[in-house]
Order: sequence, then structure tokens, then C-alpha cells
Amino acid sequence: MAMAASPQSTSYPGFSNYVRIDPSTWDAVKKQGQARVAGLKPFSEFFDRSRMSKPSSLNVFTTRLNFNLIYFQNNYLLIVTLCTLYLLFTNFWLLFTVFFLIGGFKFVSSMPANEPTVLPGGIMVTPKQLWPVLIVVGILLLWFTSVGGAIFWLVSVCALIVGTHAGFLEPPVEADFAEQQV
Repeated sequence: MAMAASPQSTSYPGFSNYVRIDPSTWDAVKKQGQARVAGLKPFSEFFDRSRMSKPSSLNVFTTRLNFNLIYFQNNYLLIVTLCTLYLLFTNFWLLFTVFFLIGGFKFVSSMPANEPTVLPGGIMVTPKQLWPVLIVVGILLLWFTSVGGAIFWLVSVCALIVGTHAGFLEPPVEADFAEQQV
């Protein structure tokens, strides 16, 4: 029967000691995600075409926008998340760059300070030597993946979708009663 390999028995001794994911971090992320999903408004209410109308003035538009951004914030966050995932999965190099930067940051920040560490290939480095390398390589990768255009696209598309929906959807009747109660 084969025994499970311990973290120390990888081909690079000690490498798994530096790339750790804290379980409490994942628990907090899961709880926040579950709270956001629980707070989603029903899609029948979110896509209620009978409440869609052109606002009569800029004041009406901003009033609707302010109310709907708060009322449907979890639905709008879902739209932004889906647009971000679409952007990442249609641009492989940007996805690779994001994973590289997150992994590199986690690796370098978890290294013992001022102590040389042996990397694969027998190279001894300290965090002070790796930070500039990570920054330079990260900037080059971000430049080659044209992250500026990707961020501009993401902000533009999300602002257009969310702003149009929030400005054109009339608040529910219950909203008028909620504002009048003091």
C-alpha cells in the first residue's frame, strides 16, 4: 500500500513550506461568498420588465440609481464577477499573469526574512533579491497582456450594464413606504 507523501517529501525540499494557504482565510472567503449569494434578489424581481422605463429627468435617474445600487448590490456584484471571469478566461495570458503575481507574492512574502532559501535548481536567494525580480517580471507581463485595455473594458462594460439597469428600473412600491417611515 502506497503511503501519502508528506509535504516535506516533494522533489524540492521545503518548497511547500513557503506556499501555504491559511484555512481561516478560505473560511472567511466562503462565509462572505455565502452571505453574498444569500443576499441575491430573485431574478424575477431583478429582470422585471414591467418596472423598466425611461426616467423623466436626470433627478429621477439618479434617485433610481442610488436606490437600485444599494438594493441590488449583490446582483450587481455577481454581474461584475461574471464579466471579470469572462475577461480572464478569454485572455489566457492575463489569467496566467494574475496567477503568477498572486503565487509570486505569496511565495516571496512567506519566505523567512533575511535567510537565504534554496530554490529549485540550487539557487540561493533572499526575499530582498526576489521582490525586485517579481516587480520587474510582473510589470513586463502586465504590459504584454495589455492590462490597461482589459481594465478599461471591464470598467466600461460593468458601468454600462449596471448603470443602465439601475437607472432604468423603477424602485418597488415598498421602497416608497420604507422612505416615509421615520
